[in-house]
Amino acid sequence: MKPEQAAIVANADQATANAVIKIGLLGFPVLGILAGMGALSIDMYLPAFPAIAADLGADASGVQLTLSIFLLGFALGQAIHGPLSDRFGRKPVILWGLVLYGLASAGCALSLDIDQLHLARFLQGLVGASGSVLARAVIRDLYQGEALARAMSWLMLVMTAAPMLAPLIGSLMLELFDWRAIFWTLTGFSVVWFGLIAWLIPETRAAGPLFSLRPAALLDVFSRVLGHRRAMGYALAAGFGFGGMFAYITGTPFIYMDLYGVSSTGYAALFALNIAGMAVGSVLNTRYIGRLGRDGMIRLLTSTLLVAAVVLACSGMSGWGGLWGLVLPLLVYVGCLGALAANCISGTLDFFPHTAGTASSVFGVLQF
Repeated sequence: MKPEQAAIVANADQATANAVIKIGLLGFPVLGILAGMGALSIDMYLPAFPAIAADLGADASGVQLTLSIFLLGFALGQAIHGPLSDRFGRKPVILWGLVLYGLASAGCALSLDIDQLHLARFLQGLVGASGSVLARAVIRDLYQGEALARAMSWLMLVMTAAPMLAPLIGSLMLELFDWRAIFWTLTGFSVVWFGLIAWLIPETRAAGPLFSLRPAALLDVFSRVLGHRRAMGYALAAGFGFGGMFAYITGTPFIYMDLYGVSSTGYAALFALNIAGMAVGSVLNTRYIGRLGRDGMIRLLTSTLLVAAVVLACSGMSGWGGLWGLVLPLLVYVGCLGALAANCISGTLDFFPHTAGTASSVFGVLQF
């Protein structure tokens, strides 16, 4: 390592030590909600699916496509923001992402037809991915090993507040105003969080010449992450687990509300029940990871996911149990995901301390 590079590393280590102290109790909730930007962008407007279809003259598949397009933009965006943060620092990329996210959310609110909404949702996902990627990277800058897994669990615990409250907020906006008010609310969120990040969150990754954005250098870093067998095992375990989550998010608005006649408020309550289960799982993970270890917890969680998925599939195909035949196995399935994500994220990022942003990008792309 060259002398100037060693000096940058030394300064970065001192900055990290200061950041651990400085981030404090307020920093974790701010980062947790920031990590939940994707969940906010998805879950808040789920109860509005039928209203959007009616207002824009679109069919159910056209409205569902707004979710798929958002996820595509979110996946691509994660590949961009991580490397940028490894080069320029976490905080500037987060702040610019929030500015652009606010503009994209306003574009969603102003859409006049379903095609315009598709475009705005893609852009919203592309720039909104910065929050999810970089909240993870900030935590990796500050912790390692089992301490990292515990910190990620607490981050996931705070993050669950976003999807728990989002459908309730969306339902309230629908009752008081219309579906466009949901996206104006997300615009306001970006403004508030810009101020909170600027005020509370220190820079945890020093910018400098240690990371290059040249295509060849980027390709080399991505290939090292993708070629790391254990890191990819963690990333794929979480990715396949969350595949079930996204199927649930996409399908249940119409299944619950159209097939079973659940109201938008009732849907929000059932959604919040699952997120509460995820919060409980995150708390249990912090308690038992010291006893079972990170890999032991992952094996337990993936086994539980498999059992819940088989029960859910049987209930769905046979109609056994009606609505609750779907709700209960989903509660178990979703309840495991927060803890699984915390352990798998920490396992992936542990191997890449100096390129945590890029490693977080790879994890996020595979997950989505």
